[in-house]
Amino acid sequence: MRAAEKDDQYASFVYDASLDAFRHLFGTRVAVAYQNETKLLGQMLYYVLTTGEEYCDITQVAGPHGLSPTPARRALFIVYQTAVPYIAERISSRIASRGITLTELQSDEFYNSNAPERSQVESSTGIEISLPSESRVSISALSRMKEKLGGMWLHAVQRWPAVLPIAHEFLQLVLHANLMFFYFEGLYYHVSKHAAGIRYVFIGNPSNQRPRYQILGVFLLIQLCIIAAEANRWCQQMHLVPEQSPIPNSYTLQSCILLELHHGMVQQEA
Repeated sequence: MRAAEKDDQYASFVYDASLDAFRHLFGTRVAVAYQNETKLLGQMLYYVLTTGEEYCDITQVAGPHGLSPTPARRALFIVYQTAVPYIAERISSRIASRGITLTELQSDEFYNSNAPERSQVESSTGIEISLPSESRVSISALSRMKEKLGGMWLHAVQRWPAVLPIAHEFLQLVLHANLMFFYFEGLYYHVSKHAAGIRYVFIGNPSNQRPRYQILGVFLLIQLCIIAAEANRWCQQMHLVPEQSPIPNSYTLQSCILLELHHGMVQQEA
């Protein structure tokens, strides 16, 4: 946990330095417009140069034999840690804005404006009478498949702004579950390290008394059980009353309490 805090601290330093350099080169307006890309560049530079494990008595290992991570695995971890969240956020925001635009344009005038195009397409397909029957069947099946896939994609894009908060909460639950397993096992603090297969090994003095954080894992387990029980109750209520409000964000206070306990124990260890 101290290593993760060191990562956040020094990565923010590199990001500030990169932002200052970008501002001096291209101006404040361009630096503000591309601050997310500058943050991505600063994080990637930091993880390429060093990691927070170097300031603590732990090191990174990978594989069943506990060897140092290979450059390829290290690069994979950097991509998971920095590029994947950035790309996912950009794609999600673009799909959400596209869904809002499609929802606004979905009106009677929109469908009426497409009516001449539909009739034109029907007339053009009706002209191809000289094609063989097998060709017509294959073309019609392919066009129906394309139309079906296009309709499914448009439906998914239109529904994405409403699904986005639920996906965000589900991602938070996944992060909480990963943190709970870390408190119990002490292997993978970040999901990116878990995906890359990089874990931690203590290399300090074995006689040093290291604190245990299983109690925080128990608190997180209780929290996840409460959230699952509330979700189950909400689903049962939705079957009875369809006009039910969304699931309340009931674990915000519990997350704040766990965060305070986390920082308190880290400060005591330091």
